[in-house]
Amino acid sequence: MENLPSLDAHAHLHLARSSEELAGCGTVLAMTLSLDEAAQAVGRCDPYIVWGVGCHPRKLRSQEAFDASRFQQLAEQAAIVGEIGLDCGSRVPLETQLANFRQALEVLVSLPRLVSIHSYQATGLVIEELRRRPVAAPVLHWWTGTVEETRQAVALGCYFSIHSAVARHSRFRSHVPPERLLIESDHGYDDPPAAIPCRVEWVEYLVAQQYRLDVKDVRRLAWQNFATILQQTGTLPLLPQPLSDTLNRVIST
Repeated sequence: MENLPSLDAHAHLHLARSSEELAGCGTVLAMTLSLDEAAQAVGRCDPYIVWGVGCHPRKLRSQEAFDASRFQQLAEQAAIVGEIGLDCGSRVPLETQLANFRQALEVLVSLPRLVSIHSYQATGLVIEELRRRPVAAPVLHWWTGTVEETRQAVALGCYFSIHSAVARHSRFRSHVPPERLLIESDHGYDDPPAAIPCRVEWVEYLVAQQYRLDVKDVRRLAWQNFATILQQTGTLPLLPQPLSDTLNRVIST
């Protein structure tokens, strides 16, 4: 596909894996679940892996240990934030989740980043919080909102990282402009990294069918949308140099 590697907008990679082990997984936005994990991740130098700063709403210890000042210090070193958000199926009290999510969004209002947002059973609440605290180019991870919620999210400037489980839903074709789409695998920590490109290709195929596009055009579209977000947030200089070179090529064509 014009020599562009696969681009996974949301995956989980174990920090114990070496750069050599991750060399065959394409370009990956790797999300963390806690600030402790993020503190280790942001110090890595993997040529095509972008490590995020996250605090997962389903992780009680992560939520209890959240500190806005530490979050900001880590986010200043990273091009992406993720994953953060809300989850009404979590055993973490919703009040705790809301307090932490609001603090994170407050930081991101003045520190723009690509931010991957979890919203399981909480799509309306996430939209409400984004409306109160608008941030640049929020990315809704594995979005399952209604048609009306999807319309509202589009109006708020949200992007959507599409997983295979939701790629078949016609609401994306009907209500989400192609220039707001990213592709994700939600790859798990214990899964082999080499499987990521195949998983991304499958989602690209499903999205291509929905939008009546060629599969190679879906990949280029995802890269272009990723580049646009990085330009909007001013975070291109924070990327590893090999990945930055790839994006500059995308931007210039």
